[in-house]
Amino acid sequence: MVTLRSRGEKILKRFLIGYALLTTCLLFMQRSQLDRPLLVYHADNQGSEIKGIVSGKKKIGSLYTITINDNVFVINEQKYQKIKIGDEVKF
Repeated sequence: MVTLRSRGEKILKRFLIGYALLTTCLLFMQRSQLDRPLLVYHADNQGSEIKGIVSGKKKIGSLYTITINDNVFVINEQKYQKIKIGDEVKF
């Protein structure tokens, strides 16, 4: 005859094993996303300009990026330090 205590212990053990497997899978998925290379396209738009309101700033490795009108642009460190989110910029 199975008592409530042994039944509860079995359920708890199964839950803990499932939780451990789930967290391990999530950890490996997160690490695999960090190992993906960052693809940067270089386009020489000499004569054109970038203008709009900065909606985001991010440092990715050694690259300084800003987001303007849902487009991400790589800029130098000095401009990155000067610009704040919400600023209107024109390069």
